[in-house]
Amino acid sequence: MKHERLRLEAERIINELKKKKKPEDEVSSDKIVHELQVYQIELELQNEELKRSSEELDKSHKRFTDLFEHAPIGYFLLSESFSILNVNQSATIMLNLAKGNIIGKAFPKFIHPDFQDIFYFLSREVLESGNLLTEEIKIRTGHGEEFYVQLQCIRDTDLSTKANRIRLVMIDISERKSIEKELKRFRAALDSTDDNIFLIDYNTTHFIDVNDSASRNLGYSREEFLDLKLVDINPKFNDEFITDLRNTHLNEMDKNVTIELDYCKKDGTLVNLEVYLKATRIDDEKIIVAIARDISERKKNQNKLAQYAKELEEINTGKDKFLSIISHDLRGPFLGLKGYTQMLIEEYDMLEKEEILDYLGKVHESSKDLYTLVDNLLKWSRLELGKIPFEPMVFNLHLELESLMKLLTGIAAKKGIKLHNKIQKDLYSFADRLMLISIIQNLVGNAIKFTRKNGWVKVSSTTSGDIITIIVEDNGVGMTDDIKDKLFTLDKGHTSRGTSGEKGTGFGLIIAKEMVKKMGGDIAVESEPMKGTKFSFTLKKSDFNPAN
Repeated sequence: MKHERLRLEAERIINELKKKKKPEDEVSSDKIVHELQVYQIELELQNEELKRSSEELDKSHKRFTDLFEHAPIGYFLLSESFSILNVNQSATIMLNLAKGNIIGKAFPKFIHPDFQDIFYFLSREVLESGNLLTEEIKIRTGHGEEFYVQLQCIRDTDLSTKANRIRLVMIDISERKSIEKELKRFRAALDSTDDNIFLIDYNTTHFIDVNDSASRNLGYSREEFLDLKLVDINPKFNDEFITDLRNTHLNEMDKNVTIELDYCKKDGTLVNLEVYLKATRIDDEKIIVAIARDISERKKNQNKLAQYAKELEEINTGKDKFLSIISHDLRGPFLGLKGYTQMLIEEYDMLEKEEILDYLGKVHESSKDLYTLVDNLLKWSRLELGKIPFEPMVFNLHLELESLMKLLTGIAAKKGIKLHNKIQKDLYSFADRLMLISIIQNLVGNAIKFTRKNGWVKVSSTTSGDIITIIVEDNGVGMTDDIKDKLFTLDKGHTSRGTSGEKGTGFGLIIAKEMVKKMGGDIAVESEPMKGTKFSFTLKKSDFNPAN
């Protein structure tokens, strides 16, 4: 059109020039025609350029339209009242409806009822602020399917009407939500177990993750764990330990191994852990999966079972010893009594008075030995069965020992042995009086038995805090380490004759030990051959003061 107008204008100018034309104007006329022709060509070239630009614009518009329509996200244009003005093809696929069934509908119709308020507040804020805002909601399609999306909304203005609109991008995040849900389930499963679970970097030994049980049971918060390496929670887990662990147990991927460790919690409490270990890969990351179970209680129970087994063994040993004593040790005194009394009955008329008295003395000695043996057996059996009551009371140790020494003086005098009471005169104990007398009587009697003629036996005491140590010491023949190891155990029960041929049952020291134990004390022995023996045991001290 413009080209035609220019041509008509050019023709008008030429006709006017022809009317006024003079010979000298020929040159000027030709010049004008030339310029118009040049201008015409320029316009034609510009027209071609505009045509090409228009074609490029059409192509660009088509590319933009294709991008808009086929992008993997849904585009919506909403009115200020949330009516859908336009959508792309991806949006129709996401809503599972034709475009004609979407345009004009209210966008909230496609939002799950639980998320209507979220969209309402989001859109109001977008229209008011003009800011780009993002939210996650659940969409319900035209056929009832539901899925999660991420909405990105921004305000837009219609240039012709100046009305506000909302441009909305909808991204399907169903797969991400499904993964998040699975992760939450997995996390809940991890955190609900009582086992302590750790993910540890194979190379650096930094903690990558831990479950709630690990934090709760070992005393570190999850955040504290993630700042720590293995060596930070236990110096034992140093580079040498980790290297040995890798070389010994974690040298193969996905191989399960089990080890036991003693671990000190943050508060210093020691726990026994049974740890299941496996080295594996997650993507390109090499990690150690560790599942640790507190087996402290199991260890205690195992130790109890071992203790019960030991006690049962000791009971069986005691039973065997008891039967052995009944069948052998009791048989000796009985045979002696039987023999002596039989000789007295059968040869009484032929025996001199001195011989009769000698036999009667031997009968008396045999009956004494028998009585001592039976008494010790009864004491031991009652202790084993818990039939001897524990009746602690406050009493003066020096006075009690003084009374006991008077009873033992006669036995000691036969060997010329002197007894010394070196216990403090104002020392009071809180203990079972009868048990204490029995213990000291056994120890002093034993000391007299193994002390040579004209020797000595001394009983003394020391105190430390609320503990009293009673010491029974002699200058007798002493004993070897082998004999010392057998003194207090029934299965290794040891008995030997004294310096004057005195016999024993092997039960006295065992009974003494059981009584000391029942009173909450300990008993020990020190001795060397030919250098005497020192027995010591502990008691509880009493603060009783007769002056008060």
